[in-house]
Amino acid sequence: MIAVIIFYIHTIFAVYIFCRSFQSDGVVQAFLNVAFIIVLFTVGWTMSDLVVGLIISEKGYNLLIPQNNIILVMMKLTGFYRPIGNGFANLYPKDAISLIVLSSIEVLFYRFFFRKAKID
Repeated sequence: MIAVIIFYIHTIFAVYIFCRSFQSDGVVQAFLNVAFIIVLFTVGWTMSDLVVGLIISEKGYNLLIPQNNIILVMMKLTGFYRPIGNGFANLYPKDAISLIVLSSIEVLFYRFFFRKAKID
């Protein structure tokens, strides 16, 4: 679920940048900006997955299923919760955490890169 939300946010951002670049700089620059966003996302996700993989195991973690329904619902909404039976579940948070790290870094970079130039 977290991955889907982050993909949608990136898609909306790419469309916004395309429209803004198309209006101010033309169609070629708009396509170049979208291509830049796609390349930066794919390379950045690979790098953040590598760094997060050093901390979080690829196999995930086995946990007892919580008895509190609110916590159980929240775990299911994250998208990396898989019940395995006998009161246990696996958590696979590596992809979601690597996307969150990537998005945080991208927000800082894009604020600088796509900032509107002040004309005095």
